[in-house]
Amino acid sequence: MKLKVEYYDGQNTTNHVFDLTYLQFIKHLAFAGMGVHTSTYNMFRFLGFWIEFFPYWKTSANGFSLPEIVLRDPTELGQISNRIGKALADFLAKKIYKAKYTHSYEHAMFLKKHPIEGKRPDLYCVSLKNQFAIEAKGYKKSRISDDDMEKIKDQSKEGPLSVNFTVASVAYNLYKDIHVKFHDPVGDDVEYSTDLHKALVDRYYRSILNLIKQFSLMPSSQVDNLPQNYVAYRIPLIAQENSTYLLLHRLIVEENWERLELNNGQYNSDSEDTYIDEDCVGLCIR
Repeated sequence: MKLKVEYYDGQNTTNHVFDLTYLQFIKHLAFAGMGVHTSTYNMFRFLGFWIEFFPYWKTSANGFSLPEIVLRDPTELGQISNRIGKALADFLAKKIYKAKYTHSYEHAMFLKKHPIEGKRPDLYCVSLKNQFAIEAKGYKKSRISDDDMEKIKDQSKEGPLSVNFTVASVAYNLYKDIHVKFHDPVGDDVEYSTDLHKALVDRYYRSILNLIKQFSLMPSSQVDNLPQNYVAYRIPLIAQENSTYLLLHRLIVEENWERLELNNGQYNSDSEDTYIDEDCVGLCIR
């Protein structure tokens, strides 16, 4: 699928086209802002998304294909559109800003002991240089005005956490020809929140490892062309011709994510049947 993106950096606007595979989409859909959910929930969340969105995905199309009954149900349509918008915001945070992690903004608030109240953006994102927030939207409509973007940019600035900048990510025309406006208002020079970053990363990776433990997923040695230093765990998907595997870098399995961060950018991979994200968590089909 071709993803057409209008990127505004606070001064200049440029247009980009990104290729998006189903593996990429599901990885970002399932892991974006995973937050404090239990490991059991995360597995069913992943399996549910994989099955739910597969009928909507058309490889040759540039938009999702929903049945008429869903397109005429505004509540269901709104929920699906919002999920897609959040997944695409997560994808672009990694592509454009090289974010290594994206977390639930509310989870970050919880760890900083802020009351969960008032307006706030969706995602709290961290690279090895800065932290930023994203307000993510997804719509069926074919046009997003400048006034719409200004309102969403204002919402991206809400919330109590210190960030270097905020982004409004708005995906629209989702069911015909997807476009995304990814706009970055100029931000502030703030101190890097190392303690919060470490706490969020620790919970993120431990949640994935607990998922593997609770579902007794075992490392597989039967995966061809496995990226170097990666461990593959077969995911029990129903009625699938090929097997799908969760990929984790060996340093995650060894609970050594501080060393993993020192090698930032060396481990990600992207092909038709293998996708490894900036966080060194990926998927493959064999």
